[in-house]
Amino acid sequence: MLWLCILLPRFALEASAGGPPQAAQAALETLALWALQWSSQVSVRPADATGSALLWLEIGASRQLFGPLFGHDDALCERIAASLAPLGFSHRMGLAPTPQGAALLARADCPPHAAAATTPSQLQQRLAPLPLGLLALPRQHIAALEGAGLRRIGELLALPMAAIAQRFGPDTSLYLRRLRGEAQEPLRMVQPPCRFASRCEFASPVASTTALLFPLQRLLAGLQGYLRSLDRAIQRYTLVLEHHRQAATRLTIGLARPGRDAAQFQALARERLAALVLPAPVDALRVEAPELLQPLVLQTDLFSHEARQLEQLQQVLDRLAARLGATDVHTLRSAADHRPERAWGMAAAPLAGAQAAPATARPVMPARPCWLLREPQRIAMPRELLAGPERIESGWWDGADIARDYYLAREASGAQLWVFHDLRGGGWHVHGLWA
Repeated sequence: MLWLCILLPRFALEASAGGPPQAAQAALETLALWALQWSSQVSVRPADATGSALLWLEIGASRQLFGPLFGHDDALCERIAASLAPLGFSHRMGLAPTPQGAALLARADCPPHAAAATTPSQLQQRLAPLPLGLLALPRQHIAALEGAGLRRIGELLALPMAAIAQRFGPDTSLYLRRLRGEAQEPLRMVQPPCRFASRCEFASPVASTTALLFPLQRLLAGLQGYLRSLDRAIQRYTLVLEHHRQAATRLTIGLARPGRDAAQFQALARERLAALVLPAPVDALRVEAPELLQPLVLQTDLFSHEARQLEQLQQVLDRLAARLGATDVHTLRSAADHRPERAWGMAAAPLAGAQAAPATARPVMPARPCWLLREPQRIAMPRELLAGPERIESGWWDGADIARDYYLAREASGAQLWVFHDLRGGGWHVHGLWA
């Protein structure tokens, strides 16, 4: 096994910002959910008297999924550090075959290459020159060891464990054995809940929606880790703004398709919050996502980016709907009518809850221009006809009967026009343009 320890030296202060003690505990639970996206084995140690907390991740098994630990831009440890940085927690990292070894290397605050040991022998080498004061032992034991002339951890580990147990008690020798990997260390692993609900309580009421974005970023990072750990996605989540002695403000934020990316969740929430007028200051912020769905995997190949472009288009639609309102975003749709001016219409964009239409084979259709004139305009007979005629006769049942022969024509400037000859009223008209 290979343990990554993330030391959070100022966690109590950075998590609660002067708020109640339970705020730091809630933040640690959210951070543990964030970590589950990197490993199925995550353990935490709450903040101690110094305000520092520890987060352990077993990442030895994660290398098959995420790639090597070091050596290139996509290295696992670098990705974890880059994902943690925007959350605003001071941190140091250590990597070792034992949890206590990883924690000690993190406390040592060494350069990255010196804070990583992937084998027991390498861990022994990394620990040997470090001072005794880094050990998680009582201060009186450290003072007694230094009084005996010991200064480095390697000097202590060279002594017989039986002698150390006799002098300082079995707990000290057990700690040193676990440090070297000679004894197992039981850790309580984090279990993801059945339903996601994460809450952040503020030290003082927040009167600006902009000030909600940073704590929201932490909550959504926990949501992303939770979803990835379960290989699930969501198509909507609820943002709850709690007020003092007043009903909470609830915002349901939807996506066009199931997703699990915290940056996308944050962008949509930013749009909704920008247009929101708070009825009262916010005492706490909560994110709820009870409905879990299968993630939608977009298949791409080496020569096409259509799937990625479709995903980007859906994200744009999501942001427009979040800013303008779901009922104010529309897309074009086709209508079952042969008359060109009635063969299309506006429909609500496929936002949260909409199901994608199944793919069907499309019949071969004649070429149509994307730009139709609002009303066909009378013109002289074109001199050059490139294609046609295509006869369209329709509408006798609703009083808007047409009978036309459509052609592709070219005018003197070189522009291509979609023109028709009116078989009922006579004359030529231009109906559409090509660029």
